[in-house]
Amino acid sequence: MSTEIPFGEMIPYTITRYRDAHMVDEETVVAVEIPLTFVVNGHEIATLMCTPSHLKAYTYGFLFTSGLIKGAEDILAYDCDKKKWRVDVTVKHFVDPELLGQRVYTSGCGKGVMYTSMMELSARHPIDSQVRIDGQKIIAAMHWLQSCSDLHNQTGGVHSAAVSRNGDLPEFHIDDIGRHNAVDKIIGTLMLNQTNSENLILLSTGRISSEILHKARRLCIPVLASRGAPTHQSVLLAKEMGITIAGFIRRTNFAVFTHPERIVAHGDKTAGQS
Repeated sequence: MSTEIPFGEMIPYTITRYRDAHMVDEETVVAVEIPLTFVVNGHEIATLMCTPSHLKAYTYGFLFTSGLIKGAEDILAYDCDKKKWRVDVTVKHFVDPELLGQRVYTSGCGKGVMYTSMMELSARHPIDSQVRIDGQKIIAAMHWLQSCSDLHNQTGGVHSAAVSRNGDLPEFHIDDIGRHNAVDKIIGTLMLNQTNSENLILLSTGRISSEILHKARRLCIPVLASRGAPTHQSVLLAKEMGITIAGFIRRTNFAVFTHPERIVAHGDKTAGQS
């Protein structure tokens, strides 16, 4: 009989709960975390902790936001070994990560890595998007994201991300133990589907830190929205990058930290235009 544990996004687990001065056993589920190793043209690039789902999209998104590829067409071959948790990728032009500058390890759960050259390049050319989004639609899209994740509802151990076009409800969401992983998986999905990012809002349940901002800038997404807070570095950089940051999104209000001209009052007929 095989003793191998079937890996999904969550696994059953027995806990002991303290309740009303008593200790009782209780069945629950916990979010799965695996170490995924990226090997590009035979070179081991990184091993990152993540949720074992959407791994192809994660690969495309991570390599793109790290500056190792310029687009989906740069990847010639992809293979994922789910026994070793190893992804082997062949790209047109291999870029030695040592040439991309100093590694910057990202904040938050799951860990991540960016390169200083990508961070510097992101700020050089501000996004010039004329999109205008109805504020009520942003609230509705965030409410949808918070309510749609079964994995989060059952484990409480993941972040969720999605994209909205012109403030409309998203068509899909992705969960991961790391908020930056979830964003990379969203970006990878957009790349694989050749989605135009001009009128997109990147929605996240986690805080908007500078690495999240750089990932959005890499794909020219003009608006970031979160239930959480931005950091001061992300606010300063977003001003330069031409990116709108909306944080602390609740049922009736939210705070716009940068480029508020893209957010319009409910009923403004110019909302959604670009």
